[in-house]
Amino acid sequence: MKKQELKFTIIMVVAMVTWGYSWTSAKILGPYGDVSVKLFLRFFLASVALIPILLKYKIPFNIKQKGAKFILINAFSLCSYNYFYFKSTHMGLAGAGGVLVTTLNPILTSTVVFCFIERSVSLKNLIGLTIGFIGGSIIIRFWEMDFDLMIQSGNIFYILASLSWVSVTITSQKAKEDIHFLTYSFWSFAIAAIFSLSVCNWSGISITFNYDWIFWVNILILSVVVMAFANTMYFFASSKIGAVKASSFIFIVPLMTIIFSKIFLNEKIRLTTLIGGCLSIIAVYMINKKNN
Repeated sequence: MKKQELKFTIIMVVAMVTWGYSWTSAKILGPYGDVSVKLFLRFFLASVALIPILLKYKIPFNIKQKGAKFILINAFSLCSYNYFYFKSTHMGLAGAGGVLVTTLNPILTSTVVFCFIERSVSLKNLIGLTIGFIGGSIIIRFWEMDFDLMIQSGNIFYILASLSWVSVTITSQKAKEDIHFLTYSFWSFAIAAIFSLSVCNWSGISITFNYDWIFWVNILILSVVVMAFANTMYFFASSKIGAVKASSFIFIVPLMTIIFSKIFLNEKIRLTTLIGGCLSIIAVYMINKKNN
């Protein structure tokens, strides 16, 4: 492995570890105020965190007209993903949710790419997708689910979050020719913050200044570390190696999610979560494995 490739891999692994903790962090933030307020703070703080980096490396803030289209789509998709992300962790288990969403993300992304963009799929990829959907079904324990229980357990929000992330990944790949990835991240977060602010209750924002240090530590982790750093690295990966390959790094997240949820939340780890998670990781590996 070349030195540059090794450096890139290490950065992505660190980014995915922070994603693993983000599910625990979101669960901790559950009792604190409205989802819309947490969305606004997360996007606003993330965009502010990127300003010094853009200035230091003299990366222009201006965007082309074509690039603006991708930013608007990405901002809306980020809002959608984060709304379902906070809703799901508030209602369900952070560990199970982190495993389900982060294994479904690459599988659903690959499905959309193969069905609607490349319009072709190999036998290897078809088998991988099948195993992935079986793994996801086991995690949500589909045999004991009806629609009402899907909503009450938060599982429906996990699935909707995964579907939203498909748009984030593919849009980030498409935007690579028209805008620098850091500028893309900054404007995506800034516009997502504006979208979120439009549905915020102003009193809800002012109340956050009375919250304890636990809230502020976790919102800063989700904003600066996870979103400004980890998400930006993911956008960069999508622009350089493509949506399908970038999504393969996500296989690191499920294990870290289970570890963090056990350490900080003392959540019980179900056997079905482990079995389904292992099947989904195998699926992601198969989809991204190069043909001989």
